[in-house]
Amino acid sequence: MRDFLEKLGNLLEIENYKKLQTEELKKAILQSMHKKDKVSYKLLDIFEDMSSNCEINIRIISLINLLINRIYQEKDRNIKSFISFALEEIARLLPIENISLMEKDSKRNYLILKFASGKIKIKDFRIKKFPIEDSLSGQAFKSGKYIYIPDTEVDPRFNKKLSNLPIKSLLSVPLKEGDKVIGVMNFSHAIKNAFNEMVIHMLVSFTNLFSSILTLFKLYRENLHFNSRLKKEVNKKTIEIQRMNIKLYKTSITDPLTGLYNRRFFSQRLEEEFNRFLRYGSNFCLVILDLDKLKYINDTYGHLEGDRILKIFAKILAKRTRKEDVVARIGGDEFACILVGSNIEGAKIFTERIKEDLNKNYKKEKLTFCAGVGCLNKGEYFKFYKSYKEFFKEVDKTLLKAKKIKDSVKIIEIDK
Repeated sequence: MRDFLEKLGNLLEIENYKKLQTEELKKAILQSMHKKDKVSYKLLDIFEDMSSNCEINIRIISLINLLINRIYQEKDRNIKSFISFALEEIARLLPIENISLMEKDSKRNYLILKFASGKIKIKDFRIKKFPIEDSLSGQAFKSGKYIYIPDTEVDPRFNKKLSNLPIKSLLSVPLKEGDKVIGVMNFSHAIKNAFNEMVIHMLVSFTNLFSSILTLFKLYRENLHFNSRLKKEVNKKTIEIQRMNIKLYKTSITDPLTGLYNRRFFSQRLEEEFNRFLRYGSNFCLVILDLDKLKYINDTYGHLEGDRILKIFAKILAKRTRKEDVVARIGGDEFACILVGSNIEGAKIFTERIKEDLNKNYKKEKLTFCAGVGCLNKGEYFKFYKSYKEFFKEVDKTLLKAKKIKDSVKIIEIDK
């Protein structure tokens, strides 16, 4: 997130943006955007939403369930009305401005524009027929792989006959029915380079999921009176969608770089453990860790090396925790662990072993980290907290004390 904000700071020509604290930089960016109108508020809000808690994935799951229920309730008599409804909902939900769907002409080697939703409607297109051999969507259709253009003004693959439309970023994703490509879904935005890697991955996954929804619709509508074989096929597709739904949910609670849980899921689990402690007295420890030299590594060796260190550290944390514990990446270089059933001595041993593992697994530089530790139990170091948020805040304050010293661990009620 810090890297993204600094890029915006540079784009918007904010003075001394690298020296500003993160919250100060956010405020300066928003003020500058309001004055210069170079980037929309909406895109920044979407990026923050996706990178921190992936709430959009939860809404996608709700949309998929809505579409499945719509099929079974027979609200659409034909596939055209169903697709129109679906695309309107998708364009409203996803971090895009426009979405269109193209299908292969049954007789000629063309893609035909069938649907368009969002800010650009189908009537706005000057052309609705695109040759497969000589168009961006045709290339995606022919190769079976998505194509992303971050800036349509400089990319020759973008059809200049569409230059009247407010399209600066364009993603074309092949729409498949099994292994067969049947069409293309196009996602666009009026801002250049609007889709980051995570958004592109989400849109490609969603297109695959949507193709299964269309198959399910066709099977259901064409066979209102199911025979046993067809029922089996529909059940198979329903199970497939359910599995993809589960996969999408896992994505919504996972940090894409390290594979650990994200901050949203971590907060849910912390609240659960805190309530369990209040009800049953089940003790646990919260450990918040912060790598000391990540900025130096990024500046010296590049961000790829910084990402590699984050992955190494995440792997160490996952290895040193048990199945019932919770490990998450909650910020750029911040990680947190819930050690279920542990006490202060156990938490101290845990941090010592992490230090040993870090030195063994990375030799290019001596890496250190700081940690804040807080434990809830009914014993010697018992302290009452009003809520899990207050408990987290106190442990975070302890981490800040440790960061002033560097390479240190501070524990609530022991290291005051």
